[in-house]
Amino acid sequence: MWLHASNKYPTPEDIDKIITAEMPSKEDDPEAFNAVKQFMLHGPCGPANINAPCMLNGLCNRNLPKNFCAQTIIDRDGFPTYRRRDDVRHVKKGDANLDNRYVVPYNRNLLLAFQSHLNVEWCNKSRAIKYLFKYLHKGPDRAAVLIEENVSGNTTTVDEIKTFLDCR
Repeated sequence: MWLHASNKYPTPEDIDKIITAEMPSKEDDPEAFNAVKQFMLHGPCGPANINAPCMLNGLCNRNLPKNFCAQTIIDRDGFPTYRRRDDVRHVKKGDANLDNRYVVPYNRNLLLAFQSHLNVEWCNKSRAIKYLFKYLHKGPDRAAVLIEENVSGNTTTVDEIKTFLDCR
């Protein structure tokens, strides 16, 4: 989604109204707490599980767990470091207690509406926008499988129109 020009250079407080990387209160917002617990926790990985699939050379390839951060900070390149307070909220997953360091950034309204994993990031500079469009132009992954009986022996029929459309 694209924001109006008046929202192009927000304060960290503005970002916190849209995106959060913390667990909601189980008592105050049980619906959001359960959605975050089900869809928005990564791991356990890192020191909590060195054999996790995301681990590569002893580090999580998603750069988790993140560090605790008392407030959202925007660096000079326009990339935010989301607020992840060191509070008492955690979820037990296996033998590990996952806290705010393992929460993937999300928007509460989108999370509750779609009930699925939705990584929401703030994009404010051209370098970050270039990164986003890289994925739009990568193209879809596709596989086509055709199973048919070869009744006529060694004869092969070539459908040039179908081949052209498959290549598109």
